[in-house]
Amino acid sequence: MKRGFFLLSIICSLLILSCGEAAVPDAAAGMEEKPNSEDSGKTSPAYPAVELGVPLFQIREAPDVESLGLGNLQKGDLLELLGPVSAHTTRLTIGEKTFYQPWLLVRTKAGTEGWVHAAVIAGEIPEGLRLKALIGKELAQEAERYDQAFHEMEEAASVVQTIRQAHQLCEQLTLVMQLQPPDMASEVARLLPALSVSWVASAGSWHFYVDYKAFSMAARRSESSADEALLELFYAAYPVDSIGYLYPAWKLEVDNRSVFSLLGKGVHTSFLNRLDQTKHHRDIAGPEIEQLKALLINDMTEPTVLYWEAREKVLQELESILDNTFTVLTTSDTLALHQRLMGLRDTAITDERRFNFRAGL
Repeated sequence: MKRGFFLLSIICSLLILSCGEAAVPDAAAGMEEKPNSEDSGKTSPAYPAVELGVPLFQIREAPDVESLGLGNLQKGDLLELLGPVSAHTTRLTIGEKTFYQPWLLVRTKAGTEGWVHAAVIAGEIPEGLRLKALIGKELAQEAERYDQAFHEMEEAASVVQTIRQAHQLCEQLTLVMQLQPPDMASEVARLLPALSVSWVASAGSWHFYVDYKAFSMAARRSESSADEALLELFYAAYPVDSIGYLYPAWKLEVDNRSVFSLLGKGVHTSFLNRLDQTKHHRDIAGPEIEQLKALLINDMTEPTVLYWEAREKVLQELESILDNTFTVLTTSDTLALHQRLMGLRDTAITDERRFNFRAGL
């Protein structure tokens, strides 16, 4: 019995050893196939290589022209974009153009890692970094949040909120692009949905605007009609191509310096009627409705306005508006309109030359 037990123990031991010996080569083979992080060199780049686009530029230790230089780069040198973008922008003049852009962390062909100004990169910067390189990290993050919201719109509230984001982004981009070369504004607009850019000669700068038609499909999908009602308002305010340019439908821009109110043609009355029809949607689109109303009221009450129509027609429409009961008009609005009407009636304080520009400039 003991002898049998002894033999059984030896057999089991041999089986265990043979299994261990078989596992070692398999494990070793697995180690050979897996690259060693220390010996395999640098990982493959996340972005395609780009080139230096200026004759000479010094790669820097930090994203600043005053930081330690790590070596000179020459035009055509290949650079691997590593991903990080400086949080700030720096002014850099190249030829006759001045750029306010961030710095990009790169690796040269020789393996040197450092920072170069985004303006010295030639050709297309990869999509994941282009916005950051053009407008800076902070604003690019806002733009990316807007882009994500635009593609995730479902309910009416999300459509209106995204339009709100678009308005805010346009204001910020307009300010930033005043410092940049003209061609950069068009590139930024191409990268973001529902945004358009146009040169405003009177301001001498590029302005960004919202293309409201781009929201129509999402508005049709939502269950509430609030977003569609708001879009109809914008279409009426900007009827040419549904892009919210500088001047709405109740203004007429004749040239770069002459802008006139169309009060007296019925445009203001028509838009007040449209505003009244949106009273059930103020819980979702209230701020946007109020903003449009404020633009309209300001055009009727601003004392420096020039009028395209004759005084009689201007007075007639203003009187008609006050005779009607528009629910959108507050007591304060009505008082301001009444005061303006009294002022326009008083020929002693109102210059006749402010009227009837349609008869000839």
